[in-house]
Amino acid sequence: MADKDPKRQQMEYMAVGALVLAALFVGVSKFKKKAPDDEVFSRKQFEEKWADVKVLEANVPKREKGAQYATETERIPLKSPFEEEDLDVDEDVTLPSMTFQGMVWSSVRPQAIINSKVYDKGEVIEIVAGEGIDKILIEDIARDGIYLRYKGRQFIVRPK
Repeated sequence: MADKDPKRQQMEYMAVGALVLAALFVGVSKFKKKAPDDEVFSRKQFEEKWADVKVLEANVPKREKGAQYATETERIPLKSPFEEEDLDVDEDVTLPSMTFQGMVWSSVRPQAIINSKVYDKGEVIEIVAGEGIDKILIEDIARDGIYLRYKGRQFIVRPK
């Protein structure tokens, strides 16, 4: 279209106009309704779906049951409705002696070096104690330390 020949420019404009008209006719014929109920969302389908919604709405209780909270009897207003298990956890739990040598927390696979071994998040550290083996779970390795779970208690340790 950068030609300076006016006759050639006129021909190109006419060709572009013809292409635009052809595209317009194709678009109109493609989306033209062929029958009265030929729609994307027909009224009949809408009514069927709306009837399903009405059935579901009828099953919803008209009034919700309120939660009762008496301050004299219960001290925890957001108490779980499930029974809590009493875990036998020793009050005086201390971690066994370990050497924390380093950690990498800002990677796809965070790792910690403990007792000259490399551990991933979720692995278990097994330490031989006097009469058995102590198992310590590595829950998380984050910037603020290594999160360990031992005998139901959580500990955070940091390499020195």
